[in-house]
Amino acid sequence: MGRRPGFDQRKIGAIVAALYKNPDGLWLRQIAKETEMTHATVAKYVEGILRPLVEEVSLGKEGKPLLRVIRLKPFVIERLQEGKSIADILKVLRLMSKVEE
Repeated sequence: MGRRPGFDQRKIGAIVAALYKNPDGLWLRQIAKETEMTHATVAKYVEGILRPLVEEVSLGKEGKPLLRVIRLKPFVIERLQEGKSIADILKVLRLMSKVEE
């Protein structure tokens, strides 16, 4: 049977929950440790499906950062506090980006 294609909702939820608990942000490896995922998996999700939800600060050389601190955008934190789902927040962000185009 194998793995289903696409992103795993449980992994998305675990990464968002770890970032929500740490509003100042976490290093990729810290997120990986808290979620019990590999750092490569966390990076794939942060650079993929979660890109609209997060802000990133990279320290080190351009193109190859030594440290990547990831945190949820304030808008996302506010919506989560209102009880919105990650899927709902992503829909709103997609609509906002289409309006800006």
